[in-house]
Amino acid sequence: MIFATHPERQFMQYLRGAGWIKARTLPRSVRTVKSLLQKGWIEKQHQGPKNEVFFRLTEKGLEAKKSPVPIQEQSRPAEGEEMSAPGLGGHLKKTG
Repeated sequence: MIFATHPERQFMQYLRGAGWIKARTLPRSVRTVKSLLQKGWIEKQHQGPKNEVFFRLTEKGLEAKKSPVPIQEQSRPAEGEEMSAPGLGGHLKKTG
């Protein structure tokens, strides 16, 4: 299943429902933009007399943004054990 990472979701949120947006008005994130373009989740276009860069969200990008992020199963302490308080090295201690 393909899903958008948190930085990708944040960037796409600026584009959602807005049509073409000037690149200079968006947060600067070269790596995220490159990734989104490669995946086809955003489009890039040069417009106007100054040939400025604009971006917009694609349908494929909107689907990726809406898709649920898988939650990884975290290991849990064994029964009768609990995690110690933060800053104590994360050691397990017996209860009862």
